[in-house]
Amino acid sequence: MSCGRCWGDAGSVSVEAAVLVPAAIFVGLLIIAGARVSSAQQAVDNAATAAARAASIARTPAAAELAGTQVARERLGREGITCQESNISVDASQIAVGRAGLVRADVTCQVALSDLALPVPGGTRTITATFTSPADPYRGLP
Repeated sequence: MSCGRCWGDAGSVSVEAAVLVPAAIFVGLLIIAGARVSSAQQAVDNAATAAARAASIARTPAAAELAGTQVARERLGREGITCQESNISVDASQIAVGRAGLVRADVTCQVALSDLALPVPGGTRTITATFTSPADPYRGLP
């Protein structure tokens, strides 16, 4: 009797599949989670940029804060990002008609990852972006 017949490889395919398939699924879920976070980061960056630019052409600090907040919410909605919680802050306290100043927009969005069944603490990832834009000193008088 030969020793090659003592150690057959019958059943090894099912064992390999039992080990490799869950690992492949986990790697696929990590790729999807990474793509979702990357897409959300880009959308939040775009929203912060648009908010600061919209606020920088407003005539008053109150109008700048309102314009920046509206533009950021609109941009997040257009990008298709669903935030569990979002926070938009526009600081336009330095602007006044006829002088230069800076407008700062901060956008924070919590993106859900719990539907991917990954071990993420809290099931969400918080994405934050900040953009500062110079106010146009030559915008029209009120």
